[in-house]
Formats: sequence, structure tokens, C-alpha cells
Amino acid sequence: MASITNNTSQLYRITYEAYSKFANNISRCTSLKEVGEISRTHLKYLLNFHIIRLSIQEDDKYLFFSIAGNQVIYDLKEQTQILNHEKDLLENEIPLLTKDIPHEWIDEYMESNQLIEPSLWGWLFKKNERKIAITLISDKNKPFNTGDVDILKLVVDCFEAKFHEIYLSRLLAIKNKSLTKALNTIQEKNDQIQKIVENQQQIIEDRTKEIVEKNKKLLHISAINAHNVREPLSRIQGLIQLFDVFDDQQIRTEVIPKLEKSAEEMDHVLQDVISMATNELSELKAERT
Repeated sequence: MASITNNTSQLYRITYEAYSKFANNISRCTSLKEVGEISRTHLKYLLNFHIIRLSIQEDDKYLFFSIAGNQVIYDLKEQTQILNHEKDLLENEIPLLTKDIPHEWIDEYMESNQLIEPSLWGWLFKKNERKIAITLISDKNKPFNTGDVDILKLVVDCFEAKFHEIYLSRLLAIKNKSLTKALNTIQEKNDQIQKIVENQQQIIEDRTKEIVEKNKKLLHISAINAHNVREPLSRIQGLIQLFDVFDDQQIRTEVIPKLEKSAEEMDHVLQDVISMATNELSELKAERT
């Protein structure tokens, strides 16, 4: 009796140490690839199986994780990828133990004839409002029994926590990538807007400078023209005042010829003013087009 007790105690201790090592290594993983490597190396010391597969619900998709010998397969896919017996587990939530083996699934990993009286085990667990379907294939060479379910639950807890952490990290990385892309787009748009604003400012400065120069030129022309017009106009005004002083003969012989000459001079000045103004307006129109 003591021998049996000692053997059981020793078995529990070995199992506990193996699980602790497995769980510690899994907790340090940052990717599904690392989880696969740890599982392939350590899970065989905790459970007997030829193939084990977990299907963990994540939002509208499922994370599929399988270990078969040295093969580790994992992917995040649509629900349509779940197997028929997994559908039964998800719908009925009843543990499964059957000799009806899905050979089309097993043949992906190994030859079915290598198994001796194989059994299909299946369970559905719920962790943190997520459904986890777990299936394993065992046979006489690698027997699984109900006494192993407790350690299986611990393994499932460990997987569920790590898979969800990796899934959230993946979502966060995707969102960060989207945010980074959006920020880059915003920065590019801001740079484009800044260039447009700077260009508009330069255009405004150039146009303002141009207008100031044009105004200076026009004022200069206006001052010159006003002076040129003023001189003959003043003479005309002075000659008109002589009408009250001179007699008719003097007006005809002295005043009117000078008046005609001043009027002719004023006409030439006005023509020059009109010509200069016309040329200036033509230059402005040409520059604007």
C-alpha cells in the first residue's frame, strides 16, 4: 500500500513539475510559432496523444492549433474551417468519445493504419466567454483515459490565455499599422496644404509687390501728365483774362494766336496722356493673362 501511495505521489510531483515547466515556457511566448515549438517539445510529457487540435473562438473567427508528432499547424480562419465533430461539440456541448475516426482529417498528418484501436476524444470548454473545442486521437500505444482530463483542462487554460493574448497583440499591431498609415496620410495632406498655403502667400506677396510698383508708376505718370497739362492750361486761362483788357484788334492779332498755340500744345499733351494710359492698361492686361 505504501508503495502504491509513494508511486502516486511521485507521479503527481513529476506531472506538476512538467506542467509548471510547460506553463512557464508558454507564458514567455510572443507568437504562435513559439507556442508551437514549446508544445511540440513539452506537451508529450503531460498527455498521451497522436494528434491534438484546439479550435478557439475569437470574435467571428476561430484560431486552429494542431500538434501531430513533430508537426505544428496553426491559423486564424473563418468558422467554415471547423470539422464536423467540432460542430457537434459546439452545438451540443457534450464530451465525445468514439471509435469513429475522421480519416480524412488524420490522413493529413499520418497513416491511419499506424494506429492500433484508435479513439477520438472531444470536449468543449468555455473560458472568458469564448468557446474552445479540443480533440485528440489516442490508441493503445498512446492511451488517454479520463484521469488525464484534469491536466488537459490546465493545458487548455494555459493555451486559451496565451492565444488570446497573442490575438489581441495581433489586433493591436493591425490597428497601430492602420493608425500609422492614417497619420502618414494626414501628414502628407498637411504637407500638401502647407505647400499650397506657402505658394498662395508667395503669389499674394508677388501680386502685392506688382500692384505697388504699378501704382508707383501710375502715380509718377499722373504727376508728370498733370504738370504737362497744367502749363498750357495756365497759359490759356491767363490769355482768356486778357479779353477784358485788350481791344478787339489786339485780341485778334496778339491773344488768339497765342491761345490757339496753347490749345494746340494742350491737345498734344492730352494725346500723350491718353497714349501713355492706354499703353499702361495694355501692359497690365497682358501681365494678368
